[in-house]
Amino acid sequence: MKRLYVFLLIWGSAVAPVLGQLEQTLRLEIKTNPNGQEKYEVVPLGKDGVLLTVKKEEYFGDAAETWTFINYNADLKETWRTTLNLDFGYRAVRHYQTNGFLYWLFMETETDNIQVLKMELTTGETDVTKGKTLTQLDVQHFKLLGNMAYLGGSYHGRPLVVAFSLFDRSVKVLPGLYANNAEINNLEIDEANQRVNVVVYTFKKSKCQFEIKTYSKDSKLLKNNRLSNERNSLISGRIIPIEGEGALLVGNYSQGCTQYSQGLYFSKLDDEETTKIQYVEFSELENFFNYLKPRHKQRMLERIVKKKETGREIKLRYRMLVHNIIKTNDEYVLVAEVFYPQYRISNNMNDMGVSNARTFNVKNGDGYRYTHALVCGFDGNGKLLWDNCFGIQDLSSNDLMEMVQVSQQGNALVLAYPQDGEIHTEVIERNKVVKEPENFKIKTSSDSEKVLYNEDAMLTAWYDTYFLAYGIQKIASERGTAGGREVFYLNKISYKIQDTDSKN
Repeated sequence: MKRLYVFLLIWGSAVAPVLGQLEQTLRLEIKTNPNGQEKYEVVPLGKDGVLLTVKKEEYFGDAAETWTFINYNADLKETWRTTLNLDFGYRAVRHYQTNGFLYWLFMETETDNIQVLKMELTTGETDVTKGKTLTQLDVQHFKLLGNMAYLGGSYHGRPLVVAFSLFDRSVKVLPGLYANNAEINNLEIDEANQRVNVVVYTFKKSKCQFEIKTYSKDSKLLKNNRLSNERNSLISGRIIPIEGEGALLVGNYSQGCTQYSQGLYFSKLDDEETTKIQYVEFSELENFFNYLKPRHKQRMLERIVKKKETGREIKLRYRMLVHNIIKTNDEYVLVAEVFYPQYRISNNMNDMGVSNARTFNVKNGDGYRYTHALVCGFDGNGKLLWDNCFGIQDLSSNDLMEMVQVSQQGNALVLAYPQDGEIHTEVIERNKVVKEPENFKIKTSSDSEKVLYNEDAMLTAWYDTYFLAYGIQKIASERGTAGGREVFYLNKISYKIQDTDSKN
């Protein structure tokens, strides 16, 4: 395999006397393959560091791909590396991290053969378990509870979850899921109670139903909680176990069977039974429209007031990507990004560029554009306490993924996302913005260098005050050295919030 050239660069900068300051503390560069045969994937491990996976296609030998796993500590110094040769015909599907281990699911094309890779993150030791799923499953969810791997997805358009034992390779199908007009919305692991919760979305004509099916570790159905409402349909559901107090169910809802959200909902689950669902329309939120320009926001609010005065229904519909819930001191924080799919129009011309006699336009998916992120807090009873908004400027992505990252510092939350070689930030304290949006350049190794282009820029909240920025950059010196160099970079970045009481 091609050798990886690694450069570790360290510098510091003075912290300006402001509320918050972004500081780049470490940078690691890996020289990329000029033929673009390598792909990079980053898994943050908190204070234990970061795991980088370098995937390279192979054209000779017995392997389809070579994966090199490299572990770096919090100072971005390598601690171990190991290599895996992926068999021909297999593809990587999903990975899951829990209890000091990383698991990868590999599936063979057009068969029911699978491989589950188990990696110990402290040493890099690996173990591969081979088996079968008994059917060719289209997998969207992959999680583990103990030595049991759960593969959730669909078979012939119907929802299915398979439990695969890493101990004896036995396979069980979770009962009560295989039905028409249904899909798996989420698969949650309850470590404390050793249970698996499968959230199922069922749609029939104009009525939709939300169900939470709870299974024991040995795949027995313990409870089926149906959530339905004549007016509102739940779209997504995140289950948050609360030790000794049941759980919380949080997500977004719509009016009618549609993926366009009308608002958020919060509910307390006692032993997985729903007590009461609190529905909150977007129009009822204090800061939901703060991402708009002042005049546009004012017109929107005036329109809402007029509709309320005349008794007309307010319909605000948005597509939302709901993140995992963040636990703070005595509150829970929900982050959801508002997005819309982008399309490009093409017609039915043939390969020669000549249109057929009967022409028509075709919509083709062209990624997603984000407009803003909703941030709100609620208590252990599912009561909404506050809301806030973080505007996103013309950010697009080919894949729908979580772009806004959150770092908690005391009572404040640092919100950040990457774009075009910059990091955009804002600091909030509950429903107040305490530091207005700012942009920070992702630095290279030297002030005498310039970035020619940025690709695949990503950002993740790492640990304490640190974020991890990574992606591809082509770099040249300011003097215009021919060619320049292309690198995959890892930048350790700190955003420290200054105590306002200490300001001059």
